[in-house]
Amino acid sequence: MLSKPRLGRRSFLLGAAGGALALTAPSVLLGPRRVYADRSQIQIRVLIRRPDGSVDAPSIRVTGDGDFALTDGTGDLVVKSSAGRVMTIGRDGDAFWVEDPDGKRRSGLAGPIRANGAGDGAPLRNQSGGGGPTPYRGTLEVVASPGGAVALVNSLGLEEYLYGVVTKELPASFGQEPLKAQAVAARSFAMARRKTLPHKAQSADVCDSSHCQVYAALPAELPAGRAAVDSTAWKVMVVAGGIYEPVYSSACGGHTESTALVFGGGGDDDGVPDGEIPGGPSLSSDAAALRFFKGTWDSNCAGSDRYRWSYSWNGDEVQAMVASGLRRFEGTTTVAVDGSDDRISAIQNVSIPERGESGRAMTVRFEAPGISWSVRKDWGIRNFMRTPDGSIMPSSAIAVEPERGGDGKLSKLTVYGAGWGHGAGMCQWGTRGLAARGLGYADILDFYYPADGIAEVLG
Repeated sequence: MLSKPRLGRRSFLLGAAGGALALTAPSVLLGPRRVYADRSQIQIRVLIRRPDGSVDAPSIRVTGDGDFALTDGTGDLVVKSSAGRVMTIGRDGDAFWVEDPDGKRRSGLAGPIRANGAGDGAPLRNQSGGGGPTPYRGTLEVVASPGGAVALVNSLGLEEYLYGVVTKELPASFGQEPLKAQAVAARSFAMARRKTLPHKAQSADVCDSSHCQVYAALPAELPAGRAAVDSTAWKVMVVAGGIYEPVYSSACGGHTESTALVFGGGGDDDGVPDGEIPGGPSLSSDAAALRFFKGTWDSNCAGSDRYRWSYSWNGDEVQAMVASGLRRFEGTTTVAVDGSDDRISAIQNVSIPERGESGRAMTVRFEAPGISWSVRKDWGIRNFMRTPDGSIMPSSAIAVEPERGGDGKLSKLTVYGAGWGHGAGMCQWGTRGLAARGLGYADILDFYYPADGIAEVLG
């Protein structure tokens, strides 16, 4: 039987909120029922990554499907261009330059360089991406990045930004209630990030990758996603007088984990058992975790193709994994070494000395005579314990079965795992299961998040 959702644990009603306090900007205030802001001024600045995941480039090429203009950092016109002409933009020291297709270069410009359409609604395009030029709403800005490089930022309205997020983060086939929950979560995340500015070096609020939340501009927009955004327009989650910053991942495997435990920090964001789990010992024990991750259970995210998975390494492959991981994380706090004898070839055991409430490994320990290597935290564990084909492990919700040969050395390691992603906050595949049980988007959000309620941004 499915465990009951946490409905009633919190008051999660539209408009529920605390007293008036400053939120993401001095102009945004939270009243008893609403968030007050100038909607026209809420622009999201999205850092556009390059095909290899980097953000910096020596130059960036932009164009437009209609006539467009480039202006400099003072607002002065640099050049007007007809549709389809590609402009290349870069830096010489602190000054920017713009070069047109004829080779004419305009130098000594103040940055950033902004590309704006002529008002006919035709999109702008980033010619520097992979797989062909990507069309964007809003403005494209070429901004300064550390080390004399440039980066690309797409500045556009919050709701238009969400059009390019919702159906990249969640399949349109999941239906409207999951998509609405995703829209509110994504809107709350973006609004909260406008305050924390994780990409301040490039003058951006968020990036377009899963480091923040996936945004793929106009090609990602689907009618179902736009409908979910429009029907929840300007609604955000709130907590303790501020906008709640939610996290989410693809599939939790049946039990989410505390956000504070996964990412650090305080808070009471406890993990949610969203389906049938084994009775008896808690999932923080090895025996219960092995039973849970090795078996199949009636969970809300059981439809995910990553709901349950396993990998095996022979002894040589484990040694290669550890050697590669130690090189990759050298000089970081991800791996703690206890001992002075580097004997990777003598590894005898792999264990999980620390687990979260969901059974996720918080530490994985590799042991050899005279030394042990302890790998910490979700992202570190998944990157250190690469699969036999070299991929990042799907999640840290794992149980291990080590086997030893006659010489006592590790001869085989099998890992049984669950889910995809860090497992904190909302389980995206779980939204599909909850909607199938009849829950609406507000109740889905209530199931996963300890926010106080949903408020509407009013301008």
